[in-house]
Amino acid sequence: MKTRSELEAMTVKKLRRYVIDSGNSFPHLGETKKADIIERLMKIRAAQEDAKPAPTTKEAP
Repeated sequence: MKTRSELEAMTVKKLRRYVIDSGNSFPHLGETKKADIIERLMKIRAAQEDAKPAPTTKEAP
């Protein structure tokens, strides 16, 4: 997923296209403001990062 600064640099039209292409769907996307779209994408990213298992470290004997 793109960083917040990359998302903010996109136009609203490109941002909406990115949301659709990335498989995310927001109800009434056409009426959603750019800031709202970015906030929702950041929440999705945070949820995905929380869902990933923590990397395990191998201990040396």
